[in-house]
Amino acid sequence: MYRAVALVREAAGEEAPHDRGRWRYEDIDFVAEVVSQRTAHNDYGPKKAAYALAGVPVYLIADPCQARCHVYTEPKEDSYACELRVNYGTDVDMTTTALGLLIKTTHFPRE
Repeated sequence: MYRAVALVREAAGEEAPHDRGRWRYEDIDFVAEVVSQRTAHNDYGPKKAAYALAGVPVYLIADPCQARCHVYTEPKEDSYACELRVNYGTDVDMTTTALGLLIKTTHFPRE
């Protein structure tokens, strides 16, 4: 099962038309993924690199196997300059990012 969500910026598509009705990678402000043991290698590796290359400002991985969230910010080439690790049960504070969100992880499922 694929579990991901993306936030597309409010002004998406105003500068240029969408390709075949799809959002452009430049329009994405945030991606969140829930990984599994089967998908973790891809989510922490190639996907994270692709999101950084695309300039996605915030990438969050919720990892039930580790009972931890990883928040990556400040994309630089194919990586992120900053990583915040938050154990489940602690709030994920992204109020200093463009998102301005606080996510409560108290009831996040563990594997």
